[in-house]
Amino acid sequence: MDMDIAHKIMQWNANTEDKEVLEEFLLESKKAYSDEIKKISLDDDDKIYFAWLQSYIHIYLIRISDSMNFNQIVVMATKVENDSKNEITYIDKAQETDNGHFIHSNEDQKLSMLFDTYDLKKVINPEAVIKKSVYFMSIGSSPELWINRWVDREMEHTKKHFSLPPIDLKFNNLGLHTQKFKLNQIIKAVNDEQFNRELEECMTVFEEEYYYPAAAGLGGIMESLLYKTLENYQRTSHKILGSDPTLLDYLGALKRFNLIDRRQSNRIRASFTIRNSISHYNQGFTEVSDIETMLHGIENIFTTLYLPSQEWKEAHPNEQLPEPNHRN
Repeated sequence: MDMDIAHKIMQWNANTEDKEVLEEFLLESKKAYSDEIKKISLDDDDKIYFAWLQSYIHIYLIRISDSMNFNQIVVMATKVENDSKNEITYIDKAQETDNGHFIHSNEDQKLSMLFDTYDLKKVINPEAVIKKSVYFMSIGSSPELWINRWVDREMEHTKKHFSLPPIDLKFNNLGLHTQKFKLNQIIKAVNDEQFNRELEECMTVFEEEYYYPAAAGLGGIMESLLYKTLENYQRTSHKILGSDPTLLDYLGALKRFNLIDRRQSNRIRASFTIRNSISHYNQGFTEVSDIETMLHGIENIFTTLYLPSQEWKEAHPNEQLPEPNHRN
């Protein structure tokens, strides 16, 4: 474990850059990542969670000022698109950040200031940063310590999401390890190409931790299941749903035909409330549990509403569900 390499970079003067030292940092980091991955039993579906297994990366080392006249290095990585090698870039922000406001801020505030105040976003697209790779290196740190922390975060993310072997999904390459949600059953039962594609897109952005588009998309999935439920009963006319139906229109139609009770209605509303409450993507404040709750909402709609409607359709081909007061 080379504790000196980070210290060397911290001690560089302004405009100093030793490419051999940077290349050493890159090689040590790659070796450390490979060594950590070897300790983990991964199948092909697990590998989506580990960024450096999926593509080449670009490491950025940003030297910043710290208290007591010391320096730190902020290390972060982005994926390299359409390239065939790993890269490393050194950026010196020590002089610019040598002020009390920056030095006495917390790490999240420092990152925000680096991008917004000290123009780091002119060099690095903040949206492209692999968030789990961000690490503040101080004296005594090393590439191995950074990599250990990065892989720890990726492992924690994997455990938080899924724990069982993958179910047999059409889009299994996304690594959806979930016993909680009947996605495979839903896909087979609905058997609709557009629906499957929309669900795939939702789970893709979910895995990338873009929770706002995931929530918005899953809200659409819920609405699609509600529509398809009424469609099985041949009760999707303009008179019943209107020209641009909303959640209230779907719930109203289901209540009209005695297909839903107040408890079920409130449960569906709760899932949509989560969708509406996620106003923007923020890794620090939006919980994975919010999206899991929406997935449970989809499962609930599928089990309690869609499947019974499908069974009714099979038992009453080409028939329309009668109005409640006209039923035999």
